This record gives sequence, structure tokens and C-alpha cells, in this order.
Amino acid sequence: MDNTFLGVIYFIACSHALMLAFALWNKSSRTSPTRWLTVIAFIICYKLFEGGALYTGLYTYVAHIMDFIPYMVLWIGPMLWMYVRQVSGKPPLPPALLIANFIPALAIWCLNAPSVFQHMDAKIMMWSSALNTSSSELPVIAIALLLSIKVHLGIYLFASWRVISRFKAAASKLRADNSTFILANMQFMVAAFFLLELLWVGLFAAQQTMGLLTLNAVSDIWLLFVGFMVLAIGYIGLQQPGLVFTPEECKLAEQQIQPDASDTRGDTNVKYLHSALPDSTSEVLSQELEKQIKQQQLYLKDKLTLTDLAKATGIKAHTLSQVINQAMKTNFYKLINGYRVQHALELIEEPNQSWSLERIALESGFSNRVTFNKAFKEVMECTPSAYKKKIAQAS
Repeated sequence: MDNTFLGVIYFIACSHALMLAFALWNKSSRTSPTRWLTVIAFIICYKLFEGGALYTGLYTYVAHIMDFIPYMVLWIGPMLWMYVRQVSGKPPLPPALLIANFIPALAIWCLNAPSVFQHMDAKIMMWSSALNTSSSELPVIAIALLLSIKVHLGIYLFASWRVISRFKAAASKLRADNSTFILANMQFMVAAFFLLELLWVGLFAAQQTMGLLTLNAVSDIWLLFVGFMVLAIGYIGLQQPGLVFTPEECKLAEQQIQPDASDTRGDTNVKYLHSALPDSTSEVLSQELEKQIKQQQLYLKDKLTLTDLAKATGIKAHTLSQVINQAMKTNFYKLINGYRVQHALELIEEPNQSWSLERIALESGFSNRVTFNKAFKEVMECTPSAYKKKIAQAS
């Protein structure tokens, strides 16, 4: 691929990364965990700028601002893990522990500092040499360093994936919004990042052992994929910038995802066999719950959670979860969105009503059109637009 063309691609990806980074920053509060995603987006944006400057020849003019973040994955891994930790309801790490996670990144930065702050002519010569290097076998120490950096990132990716997996399994029992959808996308992003690192290791091994490609080509392929990754990061972060599970939700999540050794039949009610809540009581509470939800129209609150419902009905959150699963044979997400869909149906079928589907979704308690479409299709087996069209044709 022509170097100039590749440089232009990098600059285009850099511009998109920059826009996403600023959008994430504006959408998140100072204490929001999304700020970690914002910093990751800025770092990737900087590396894409480096690639663009290198392949378009711009580096001869901006050499003094290049190479400030060597081995960026040493920063990205801990930051992604920090983001996932805070989303899962854990408090930010104390300053000492926070810094400890970035010791490898800081150590590499200090080792690289002499080349960063050298004279501009020397930096231009260094980058020119790197650009013109076709292929080479690296010394064993350099190979060991590169592979250890990838292992370092892999550990953080695995830790992040585990946390997301645990909360994704419980999110539908705690919330009736798009939290489960976001966690699923987040898990996919982490898995994609991990596969990307495996791709790099495979290409690097092929280059060093068989001479396939070049070191530059391996880095270029990897960075191009990272450019696509930043789009995923921005998309996930913008879906719900304030996504954080409360401490109470964390406790409920831990209770609900604890493996039960006695559950050998796959029965969802097995975990309740030793509960002090009889079936008769569960039925009574389910009737009271339905009454309260309808009377107070609690489903119209777009950010309604299981803990909010517990406070509104006076029933403990753990008991509510048991009632919804045991007596009502559903989960919190499906229960609340079922009421919302019924409310939306009434608005769609209202002959004197001409609201758009976006407004109907908001009026029915949905925070966005995506969640509305998904919930509506689960209940009615068709999209809201298809149902609205059918109603219009019938009248």
C-alpha cells in the first residue's frame, strides 16, 4: 500500500477518534468512569496521528511532538480495567494502587525519554530510519519485551472480560434499560481487542521466523485495526455515559450470579428451594407488585431499576427479584418493558394521536429508540413502525 495513501487513512481515522473523544468528554461528568474511555480514545487518536505524520512526511515538521506515548497498550489495559471496575460499582482505587497499575508504562516512558527529548534533527533522522527499515530480526531482549507487553495487556483484558461477564448475566434482573445491551457490546469489544493482540503476535512471529511481511507492516495492520476499535469504544461510551451499578445492585448481582451446586436440572427455581418465602406469599406479593406498578405507573420512569422499584413498593429488592422470577416467571427487564410496550400500544392505537415513534418511546418510559424496538419486537413479534403501519392500513 502506498505510504501517502496509508497516511491519509490514518489521519481520517484520527479525526474520527478525536471527534468521538470530545463527544465522550462532553457527555460524561468529571467522576464518570466514561472518562477512562475518553482518555483511551485520546491516546489512540494520538497514535493514529503519529502514523499519519510518519507516512505523509509530516513528521519532519512535528518530530518534537512524536513518540510521547511508547507502547500505548501499557496505558490502555489498566485504563480499560479501571473503567470496567467503576461501571461494576466498585469505588476508584486509592492513588497509590492507581499509580501501581501504571508502573510498567511509566518505566517504559522513562527509558524512552532520552529519544523523545533529543534534538529535532536527531528525531527526524530516527524516524526516517524507522520508516525505511524493511525487515529485521530483533534481539531476544527486544522480542521478550514486546511479548511481555502483550501478556500485560492480555491480563487486563481477561480481568475486564470477567467483570463484564458477571454483570451482564445479572443486568436484565436489575435494570429495564439498555444496560445489558451495552455490557454485551463492551464484552465484544474486549474480546475483539484480545483477538487483535493474538493477530499481532501471530504476524510478529511469522515476520521474525519466516520473514513474512515487515516489522512496519505488522505495526500498520495492528494500528489500522485499533483505528476501528476506537469507533467501537466511542459508540459504547455514548450509548449510556453514566452507566454505573450502585453498591446495592452490586450486592444483588453477586447474590444472583453465585453458582448453585444443587442446580443440576437447569431449573430457574432451584436456587429458591431453601428460601423462607413460600409460594403462597410469593403469589400475594406478585399481585401487590403488579398493582403498585400499574397504580403508580412506575414503568414510565426511564431509569427505573430493581432497587428503585423496591423503594417505591416497600418490598426488599432481594424479595422482589425472587417474586419476579419465582411467581411471575420472568425477569425485571421483561416485566417492566412489557408494561411499557402495552402503554406504547395504547398510544399507537389512539386514533386522535399523531405522535412520532420516538416520542411514543419516550412517553412510554423507554430512554431510546433502540431499546424500544427491541422490547416491542419481543412482545409483538414485529417492529413498532410495522405495527403502526398495519394500524394505519386497518383504519
